[in-house]
Amino acid sequence: MALKSIHIALFVLVVLSVAAADPLQDLSRREISSSGEREVAVTIDVSFGTLHISKGVKEKIAIVEYEEDFEDDERLDFSYRVNEGKGKLRIESKDRRRSKKRDGHGRDSDRRDAGKKWYMQFTPSIPLSFNIELGAGKGIIDLTGMHVQALTLSSGASSAELICEKPNPIPLEKFVIESGVSKFSGQNLCNTNFRKLKFEGGVGAYKLDFGGKLQQSAEVDIEVGLGAVTIIIPDEVPARVVYDDSWLSSFDIDDGFVKTKKGVYETPSYADSDKRLTVKVESGLGSVKVRRRDF
Repeated sequence: MALKSIHIALFVLVVLSVAAADPLQDLSRREISSSGEREVAVTIDVSFGTLHISKGVKEKIAIVEYEEDFEDDERLDFSYRVNEGKGKLRIESKDRRRSKKRDGHGRDSDRRDAGKKWYMQFTPSIPLSFNIELGAGKGIIDLTGMHVQALTLSSGASSAELICEKPNPIPLEKFVIESGVSKFSGQNLCNTNFRKLKFEGGVGAYKLDFGGKLQQSAEVDIEVGLGAVTIIIPDEVPARVVYDDSWLSSFDIDDGFVKTKKGVYETPSYADSDKRLTVKVESGLGSVKVRRRDF
């Protein structure tokens, strides 16, 4: 119990005034200092505004900065606890409940909330598991430099961008992306070091770029309803694409792939490679494009 109290005490809130700004708008900063955690599970539920996620500093589990309107009764809610070396952090915006209570039409609150920005940085020194839920707005999630062992990303009516510029030092054991009526772009996805990726899209435009370093054989399962998905697989990545020709969506694949049998397309190096990418695609009434490119 005493140890838990010490960890909670390390959860520091610092409020900084912004000069020449609206007096009702302040910049809030919250920090969680590292205290020997072996891993941390992070849950983020943000229903509005723009969310930025990136690498922080070794000494801090998390650093979060955001604008806070002190007229609002409900603000960003934080909770953090540590049990046997495993940290659990939850960050939640309560905008959905506040909007219903304050504005029946959602006009004023929607305009105010759409412009809010949330900046979240996380430690690069220990394994992290992310469960991120985006409502309406935009998410820019940069995993570069972090140790990510699990990532679940769910976006409703939002636009999301996932970036990973350097190889993830540890295997990404769980990788799930659910994108509804929205736009999604993933860059250098092979750098995440995933074993299996599950992608589900509804009605939207989706781009999955499998650039980066393929550190192990990996499988991708893509299901899209009415959306348009573009899959980019660089020339140096040995790959197989499996597509069910019975679906009603349009399908267009580059000449760099050879059709080996019905619904199966492979790169020339696929059969002889020990690290391979296998992509299975199911699409309803949407469109699927598979492209190769040089880096």
